[in-house]
Amino acid sequence: MAENGYSPIQMDISVVIPTCNRKQRLLQLLHNLHLSAHPIREVIIVDSGEDRLATEDFAAFQGLSILYLAAEKSVCIQRNKGIRMAKGEWIFLCDDDIEMPADYLQKIASHVALHPEAGAVSGLVMQWVEGTWNANYIIHSSVALLWSYVFQLSLWGEIKPRNNNFLTRRIAGYYQRKGNHITRAGWPVVTDFAGDYFTTPIYGLGASVVKREWLLHSPYEEVLDRHGMGDNYGVNIGFPDTGVHVLNDAFVYHHREAENRLKRPLQYYRRMLALHYFMKTKERLKMTSKPWLLWSLMGNMLTFIRMRDRHMIRAAVKTFWQITWEQNPYYRAARENKKVVEPSL
Repeated sequence: MAENGYSPIQMDISVVIPTCNRKQRLLQLLHNLHLSAHPIREVIIVDSGEDRLATEDFAAFQGLSILYLAAEKSVCIQRNKGIRMAKGEWIFLCDDDIEMPADYLQKIASHVALHPEAGAVSGLVMQWVEGTWNANYIIHSSVALLWSYVFQLSLWGEIKPRNNNFLTRRIAGYYQRKGNHITRAGWPVVTDFAGDYFTTPIYGLGASVVKREWLLHSPYEEVLDRHGMGDNYGVNIGFPDTGVHVLNDAFVYHHREAENRLKRPLQYYRRMLALHYFMKTKERLKMTSKPWLLWSLMGNMLTFIRMRDRHMIRAAVKTFWQITWEQNPYYRAARENKKVVEPSL
């Protein structure tokens, strides 16, 4: 190990950034990459927007080898194009609204040097929620825990209920035994954050370093809408059983840029259609089932009814109907070799 605590072994990393009309955020990310403590072979920007970078915009980043490409409006197509063009053995999949500390890639390289089985590595992806940056949304509510258990919904945080009764302990014990996994309804559960790092079959790949060969074997699904709702799930599920290694001492900030971001009901609708599509097309999801998915969607619908959120109720009803009667537009389009389908509410 080097004196700074990092491995002297260097990874051959290409950065792939899909972007669309987020010029200022993209320039900030390039500034972060320019300051990276770990060397970067190349930065491949795949731009589908109209507000494009000019030659003079690159002047401040002479230390970076930048390849600037154009593509149609589809984040999945953009990522696949960048991955195919990349020369590095590893791909840093980086969303354009990520803020990255200078030591981020170096920490990942150090982890891979110690864990050669790792083929997909991320730090914690911090998001601004209720006045703080967080990546671990601790479950304190016993009701929420019970609801997620009954309907086989997603959990994304450590289980620390305030009401530690017999039922709660039994459910918490169930999740502890299962570890990070995929529910019978297809939802990701990430509740074990312990140790220097943890592994999980599903994690957001917007700030992950992945072996290029893994991504070529499990590419982004280009039938999905141009925003790629649910896209990382489909890529994750094609990785080997080692899954994604997530480091607890490395992190990025995800700013969730408002530009080009869908409204919540449409996000939900398209994400659920993508989940159903992957359940029908990915061999590794054979342990999931459509009845369990529909049961979980019913749980969501009841939540939206309780909240009196008519927009989300409408999205939930249409999602439930289309999945029940096998009217998923992604699946139909894939059979016809179509790309970039935009299901509407």
